[in-house]
Amino acid sequence: MFLPRALKVKRPAQEPSHILNKKSKTDQEDDDKSSPQAPAQREEACEETKTQDESVACLSEDGSKSSSDDVEEEEPVKSFKKSQRWPEPGEPVCVMCGRYGEYICDATDNDVCSLECKANHLLKMGKGTGADAFNFKDETTDKRTLQPQHPAVNTGGIGVNEPCYSYREDPFISGLTAEQVERIKQELGIKTEGKGVRRPIIEFQHCGFPSTLSGNLKKAGYEAPTPVQMQMVPNGLTGRDVIASADTGSGKTIAFLLPVVVRALEKPAHCVSSPVALILTPTRELAIQIERQAKELVIGLPNMRTALLVGGMPLPPQLHRLKSSIKIVIATPGRLIEILKQKELQLNKVNIVVVDEVDTMLKMGFQQQVLEVLEQVPEDHQTLLASATIPAGTEELAARLVRDPVRIAIGEKNQPCANVRQILLWVEEPSKKKKLFEILNDSKLYQPPVVVFVDCKLGADLLCEAVAKVTGLNAVAIHSDKSQMERNRILKGLLDGRFEVVVSTGVLGRGLDLVNVRLVVNFDMPNTMDEYVHQVGRAGRLGHRGTAITFLNNNNKRLFLEVVNRVQPTGSILPPQLLNSPHLYEQQRRERQKNKTGSDDTLVTKNNLLDIIRKHDRRKK
Repeated sequence: MFLPRALKVKRPAQEPSHILNKKSKTDQEDDDKSSPQAPAQREEACEETKTQDESVACLSEDGSKSSSDDVEEEEPVKSFKKSQRWPEPGEPVCVMCGRYGEYICDATDNDVCSLECKANHLLKMGKGTGADAFNFKDETTDKRTLQPQHPAVNTGGIGVNEPCYSYREDPFISGLTAEQVERIKQELGIKTEGKGVRRPIIEFQHCGFPSTLSGNLKKAGYEAPTPVQMQMVPNGLTGRDVIASADTGSGKTIAFLLPVVVRALEKPAHCVSSPVALILTPTRELAIQIERQAKELVIGLPNMRTALLVGGMPLPPQLHRLKSSIKIVIATPGRLIEILKQKELQLNKVNIVVVDEVDTMLKMGFQQQVLEVLEQVPEDHQTLLASATIPAGTEELAARLVRDPVRIAIGEKNQPCANVRQILLWVEEPSKKKKLFEILNDSKLYQPPVVVFVDCKLGADLLCEAVAKVTGLNAVAIHSDKSQMERNRILKGLLDGRFEVVVSTGVLGRGLDLVNVRLVVNFDMPNTMDEYVHQVGRAGRLGHRGTAITFLNNNNKRLFLEVVNRVQPTGSILPPQLLNSPHLYEQQRRERQKNKTGSDDTLVTKNNLLDIIRKHDRRKK
């Protein structure tokens, strides 16, 4: 059995941090500032030590060398979680047990309370057996650059043993003829617009990433790039602004995270609370998912810390996180503006900005907030915009946020995911529950876990109770009234396969990576076809085939024409009640009439504003 070694933990940077990094304290920072030679003296002292016992002895605050006896008098790293206290409001929390997160795990950059929780955390993250957490010195200590906690000794970007990275087109890609490249793009449904568009990569190895980053990609399960990654990654790595539109679940998150990580590696953390990369998302669930994937990519990379700034969670721990040397900030606009107003964060060093789900972010609810944030970012930053749907009006506004962008569209723009079999059923309101129970009892259709989308929170709770009572399946409801902890637990349970049926409002409908869902039921038809595209896409993630069943009736008559225009081309069979509906006939008649007389819904721009005014003036005369 491994026993923990007593360590001197009341230091931020003078001692190697390959076990657990103690949280920095403000008084220690003041001491470091007043004595600029102290870090160098401590480093020389630690380099001279030969054995484990000697390595623990470093220079103390007053410059005298402390012995191993003195170290034992200092507070040891806690071995077991039961020895740790519970956190006060605003203090960091252990990711495993919820106790006071007194230490930072050097391997994953997460808060832990003891060596026991660190071992469990490493085991959960797939980084060995976890037993190394109880060793003062392990095999990997000499193989990787140690990560000091104090920002003053920040070594910046790539590790010591790895050269500075810059993207160069792989000889294999350069050797392809123009006809071969076009054929690849045509087969994969890749469409591009812009000047100097980079050729798509075929494998991640063609990017020539540093070995640590390449290893993290493989460990996270990203063996081969998806079409949007093939085209977006090389353009993002060369510093181009990008507007990308691709199917839900096509891998857009990794497509913009790789350029973000590389840009963060290039630049040192300038100072506390000054990140070099900013990612904006509309929902906290999406932000949490993006941060999780970002952490997977930066494991083992020196001085690569992320901060999650979202509403619905306590503010003090997020402010505490910003006191470290943060490289990447993932945030929702509202919480980010709140922190900016408190002067706890500066964006004047940001050199890359990502706006995910840009169609939602540029609507009236978020538009002003996004513009307010971007005003504080330097003008020469790189911008990456991504979403499954980018309507014409939104695309025109998005174009104002970028300079000379590369536009990337994968597959047919704004169409439901091609991997999803869409079934539309005409079901009247009183018969919806009965039809849902029939689907859940049909062995050909039922593939757990099933996601059922409804249009209101009360409906989600009531339907969940009915499903559990009638079918006996393990059902759970998720919506915005649930606490953040409860929603996280449900999402994790869904990904782990613990729940058979999840009844949800639109919370789950925007880019969450539900890789194990094969059946989606739209119990209530979404309010817009864009939301329909996103919800249907839950069942066809990353190339997997799935089924989406949608209940339709006259309550959805406003969408009849859009449903026919966008679903019928996919080969799906539409119910006769829909095709023979007088509401559909009327909408088709109006559409034909509009096409003949010209649309009155012209998008107003600076160029055509005067023409529109003159046109209306003539009508009045």
